[in-house]
Amino acid sequence: MAPRALHVVAAQAHSRNATEESIIAAAREALREEPYERITIDGIAKRAFVSRTAVYFYFPNKRALIDRLIQLAFSDMYGAAQPYFEGEGDPRRDIHRALAQTVAVVREHSPVLLLAARLSGQMDRLPPEWEPYILRLRNAAARRIRRDQQRGLAPSDIPAGTSSRALLAMVEGQIAREVMIGGGDADESVRVLAELWWRAVYLYP
Repeated sequence: MAPRALHVVAAQAHSRNATEESIIAAAREALREEPYERITIDGIAKRAFVSRTAVYFYFPNKRALIDRLIQLAFSDMYGAAQPYFEGEGDPRRDIHRALAQTVAVVREHSPVLLLAARLSGQMDRLPPEWEPYILRLRNAAARRIRRDQQRGLAPSDIPAGTSSRALLAMVEGQIAREVMIGGGDADESVRVLAELWWRAVYLYP
């Protein structure tokens, strides 16, 4: 997907009015308190103090509403990682700051992200609705790595795209297992992941 298309996707994820915002907040609250299977459009409407018709105006079904929550979580993670994606300073510092902010976002959205993992586990691949958000993260990480390679801050013997995919998979797995599911020490996970990322990309052989 082209960069402009990804930008439009991200903007759409956050473009909402007060009614839609209240519906999204109600769905997020419901997901924290009850299993996905028990959540209903009627229940979300009551929590949001709107009619069922209002919910259906914005979301054709429950899955569409959950997809929006997942998309917003990915968009918030992208924003949290900006110190690295858009930074021009010390890569080691930028990586640590970006990961710390991203882990905080993951914790905030953990019920949604755990549900996303469970739903995607029922399929052979990520649902197509979520793919642009994953791709946006990968592309942004690859651009920073490529930029630092061109600046002579990192060796260029490994392609930036391959590096970004592998490193983001490492980060995703560690945060999911140790922080969201295991309740482990987030600060320690951030420290280790940041150091592994820096060593993998920036240390010359």
